[in-house]
Amino acid sequence: MSDEGFLTEMPPIPEDEFVVFGQAIAYPEHADALERVYAETTRLAASEPGTVYYCLARDEKDRNKFHFFERYKGRKAFDAHNEQPIIQKLLKEDKYIRGVQAVTFAKAIEPAEDQKS
Repeated sequence: MSDEGFLTEMPPIPEDEFVVFGQAIAYPEHADALERVYAETTRLAASEPGTVYYCLARDEKDRNKFHFFERYKGRKAFDAHNEQPIIQKLLKEDKYIRGVQAVTFAKAIEPAEDQKS
């Protein structure tokens, strides 16, 4: 982890279905542009096989901070999402994102089964 709390490497990624959440911190001069890119990634994620839920939100108090919450059927779906050209552009260009903080991978809690009386 860097001095600013940014990740320097990705935590272990589960093979089975999981959720991932954390924050991306934008360069202030590119935060509005990043929001537009995230709007497009959200649109594209809706049709990605294996992407169960994809939600990004811009922080109301710190406009350079973006929260993400994503759910995937497994690592293959997560990897496929990250291989999309728009995601690769974000990952390779040192233009939009200063760093990523507090990434957590976890197993989602499944809904309870209906209890018939």
